[in-house]
Amino acid sequence: MFHRRRLRGFTLVELLVVIAIIGILVALLLPAIQAAREAANRTECANNLKQIGVALHNYHDTYRMFPPALLGSGRYNNAGYHATHGNVKNTTGWLLLLPYLEQSALHDQYSFNAPSSTSSPYGHARPVAPFDNDMVNNTLYNARMEALECPSHPGVGKTSNYSPGSTTFYSRRNAYRTSYLFSTGVFTDYDSPWDTKSGDIRQGTFGNDGAADFAAVTDGTANTIAVGEAWGGRFKYSSHYGPWGMTGAHTCCHGRVYSTSSTNINSIIRNPSSTGHFGWWTINGPWLGRADGKTYAWVFSSGHPGGAQFVFNDASTHFVNDSIDYVTFLKLCYIHDGESVGQY
Repeated sequence: MFHRRRLRGFTLVELLVVIAIIGILVALLLPAIQAAREAANRTECANNLKQIGVALHNYHDTYRMFPPALLGSGRYNNAGYHATHGNVKNTTGWLLLLPYLEQSALHDQYSFNAPSSTSSPYGHARPVAPFDNDMVNNTLYNARMEALECPSHPGVGKTSNYSPGSTTFYSRRNAYRTSYLFSTGVFTDYDSPWDTKSGDIRQGTFGNDGAADFAAVTDGTANTIAVGEAWGGRFKYSSHYGPWGMTGAHTCCHGRVYSTSSTNINSIIRNPSSTGHFGWWTINGPWLGRADGKTYAWVFSSGHPGGAQFVFNDASTHFVNDSIDYVTFLKLCYIHDGESVGQY
């Protein structure tokens, strides 16, 4: 008699065991996959910064100086200065670098007669009509600059509007979130032009309406920071805070470190009750000791484990640990403090 052989399938218990084993394998592999992805993103971020460093050198070759962090800052409260220097423009240094980041066509579309942002909370004059508004360069604000984005930064690739056309601090129109800030020492978009700060050891490579040339970097281009990561969005305690790349709203462009003396780099406030407390200006330093770890607007920071990436003035890139001694970090950010930097 012919007998059919019964095909034996998986029992429920066996199926559950297989699913459990697959789950365990996925759990074991996932951290490795995430680590590999982060390593790739970190490498791409370093390549972006290297590209920025080369662009800065090419700009310097053309103009014999680096570009300013910001031109015509609307937060510099000096009506007379603005009246004699073309009024409020809020033009960012990234716009000036576009031809050297392989974006000449985009640069050629930009009108430098018009403001990048109308942010001028002190009421200083804008350019005259028809260049008195932020619609003139609206096309540029909708152009994404991937060279200014760390791929690990979850906020990049998204635009943000806030009171466009107004004079508020953070007025921006379709501004793209970016990842990098210029190193400006202790100075911000509130301050007078860069060339008025040469007597202060806390001067960085970049500033308002001016920047260093190689000769001004007396501590050495290999020992001083040009640009660094400063992730915004959910990483800073206000979503208004930069970096904003193409748009010159408040806190768009300046990466700051803080110390108290214009002549002595070792004179820093260490009192946690003071707003000058050095721990709040370290890499990834939480502002006012915030439990959520969020940083202030100008603080260099990233989501990479343990620190952030920087390009130095010699166009070399470095990952700097957030455990770096703070005074050593100051020396890397100041261009003529007269202090040498060893290992860091």
